[in-house]
Amino acid sequence: MRVLLAVDCTEPEAVTRKAAALAGRLDAELYVLHVHAPSPAGPIPIDPMTGFGDMAYAVYDPSIEASVEAGERHEFDRFIRDRFDSPVRSALLVGDPARTILDNADELDADLIVVAKRRHGALERFLLGSVSREVMDHTHRPVLVIPIVD
Repeated sequence: MRVLLAVDCTEPEAVTRKAAALAGRLDAELYVLHVHAPSPAGPIPIDPMTGFGDMAYAVYDPSIEASVEAGERHEFDRFIRDRFDSPVRSALLVGDPARTILDNADELDADLIVVAKRRHGALERFLLGSVSREVMDHTHRPVLVIPIVD
């Protein structure tokens, strides 16, 4: 059995503890996945200071992207080391978070996808969307959602 735990590295310890305990009770292999969303690859047609259009800013710099990816790798490695006592298989991938989680679950043939869910207000849901909601809406696999209580 395979359990895929998708993380953004900000989950409380209770979430990772519950996922690890569940995998142990199921005698399942635990896969921990963190997806790093890439930086925009081209100019953004909105002035970041005012929010108005007609000004295009080129924001992509390969050296900055490499530094961001190295920082993500360092943070994820520390997250895995600090949170899990028993060995887990881990992966850091770059892409759209929900799509990458779904594709990875298919590649692994995961029996269960575990995601944590924060409470978002209506405006946050509208502006940011919800990775966990998108995963639930587009998979044929069982999904366990662990609520994050602030």
